[in-house]
Amino acid sequence: MSFILRRISTTKTGKQIIRDQALPGDAITLGRDAGNVIHVADLAVNPQHATITSADGRHVRVAASEGLGFDFNGRTVDAADIDSAAGAELRFGGHRLTIAREGDAIILLVERIDELSQSSKDVDEAKAFSLAGVMPGKRMGAWTFGIVVLLAFLIGPIWAWHSFRHVDERPQGYHADMTWSSGPLSSAHANLKGDCQACHVQPFVAVTDKACIGCHTGEHKAMSMAHANAPTAMLLAARHPPGVGERILAGFAKTFNRPQGRCVECHTEHEGAGPMRATPQKFCADCHDGMKARLVGAGFKPTVADAADFGTLHPEFRPLVRPGPGGKLVRAMPGKAMLTDHDGLKFPHDLHLQATGGVARMAASFRGRYNFGAKLECENCHRPDADGVRIKPVEMERDCAMCHSLAFETVGGVTRTLRHGEPDQVVADLFAYYRSTPPTRPLQLGGMERRRPGAYAEGQVYNIYFREVAVRPSRAEDAVRAVFSKGGACYDCHTITPPAAGNKWRVTPVDQTARFLTKGWFDHDAHKETDCADCHTMATGSKAATDLLIPKLRQCRDCHVGETGARIVKVDTATESPCAMCHEYHSDGGKPWMPARQRKKKIAMVTDRPPREVYAVTAVTGPARRHLYDVTWRAPVLGFAKRGG
Repeated sequence: MSFILRRISTTKTGKQIIRDQALPGDAITLGRDAGNVIHVADLAVNPQHATITSADGRHVRVAASEGLGFDFNGRTVDAADIDSAAGAELRFGGHRLTIAREGDAIILLVERIDELSQSSKDVDEAKAFSLAGVMPGKRMGAWTFGIVVLLAFLIGPIWAWHSFRHVDERPQGYHADMTWSSGPLSSAHANLKGDCQACHVQPFVAVTDKACIGCHTGEHKAMSMAHANAPTAMLLAARHPPGVGERILAGFAKTFNRPQGRCVECHTEHEGAGPMRATPQKFCADCHDGMKARLVGAGFKPTVADAADFGTLHPEFRPLVRPGPGGKLVRAMPGKAMLTDHDGLKFPHDLHLQATGGVARMAASFRGRYNFGAKLECENCHRPDADGVRIKPVEMERDCAMCHSLAFETVGGVTRTLRHGEPDQVVADLFAYYRSTPPTRPLQLGGMERRRPGAYAEGQVYNIYFREVAVRPSRAEDAVRAVFSKGGACYDCHTITPPAAGNKWRVTPVDQTARFLTKGWFDHDAHKETDCADCHTMATGSKAATDLLIPKLRQCRDCHVGETGARIVKVDTATESPCAMCHEYHSDGGKPWMPARQRKKKIAMVTDRPPREVYAVTAVTGPARRHLYDVTWRAPVLGFAKRGG
């Protein structure tokens, strides 16, 4: 014997859907509680209303469990015995239960006969005991929410933009068009956070270069000369062919009037407070990766090598060098093991960096006076400049004179030295010295010396003295020749050109290159924790000053890898290095992506801080664009009168 629960539901078109469900057990519970076998969601039905049982599989007994009964054949009863073969209809609130028999199964058909129970006064239980009964319908809520969004994020911002379109100074407070901001502005543009139309000049129009140039006049004019002087056809040919995704994005950009090549493609804003993020490497690699083949295919001669990632594909450095004494600076050709640079000096690094020997002993003897160690170190002669970026040129008086003295006379405890860098003055000083000082007193003039008797002995002493006076000028020429010849004070460090006649000695001018890598940036201060010899590996073995000892690409790759960490050599401590770390597009000579406080500022006027009631706005240099900031706060000429001065 088994019970089968049959439910009938009617669609809006009048079609009936019948579903049968076998019920386990011999006792079936019916009620409003969801734990019943037959759940009737009707307030007119008790949580545990009735129990349906069958002892013989034919006759069914329905008994009410609580005070409320049920309708049976038009009467309200608490219990009823029903022959399933004959069938019967029972009513529980607004639902009808029909008992019938099909084969060996007893069919319990439950269907709603009223829209809602009369006893519950047409109130559904789900709505009566929840907020759904007092809230508006879903359709009304959706329309209300849509209208609120439209007012807050479309009509409100447009009205705010229109209201302050011709206002130079916005009042403090919240403005509706700030809801369109996708994120905080960088520190460089923080003063414009309340004035969206400073950059977004027209609504629903992408930021144009004209809006950027209105303030950044200098940076725009200082665009990289390699790109500014290149033909447009060459620049277009250098770009890599776009992929499928890029073509789709380009189509969308064209549809929504977002032209390519704008400033904001590299200098992205609204990505967080603080310094503006560096340009991603892909903006450089899109052209420079495989550019050589594309330019050759288009009929252009490539002038730079391919570069895609510092860790995997980057050309060898080409520093500026002088191929010969007194020559002009040229970029070195790649592929040479040891580059030479003729700066006019003679200097053996290996001799000065030895741990033992005469140089090391002399350095140790100066330990208390010049802060030397047990031997000479690189920093004893090569000193950083004020900001620590580059190394100052070596100077004789500051870096060399403590060991290489040019002293030639002591007068009253004061030491006279030859003038460094002025060979004609050196010659003049030596001749003046020999002319102004008497010769050394001959020993024969001493009173204790034995001399021959007679007038001859007196004449001999006289001749000895004046012979020394007569040959004194030739001693000066010998001294000059000795200074400029091998073993002299000038010859060991400088290249000397002897005169054809007379004393016009010439010294090759010293011209030390301040910056060898002009196409890239290197900051010594950022590497101050690294020993000099870790990068300048060839210094300890260099025997001539013409050896160019700047690091090669291999030394830099010991620490620096590509933007995403790509590398081709083993790196212990990797520093991700995108293109913008060393290279700059706008050639202003500063450090790429240097914070604004460190850059050279172009100041056109001195202004006071604006009142607290308005936003602080940076003074705009250059011609006005749409009269947005033609009002500035200039300090009054007689401002001191306010202070009683």
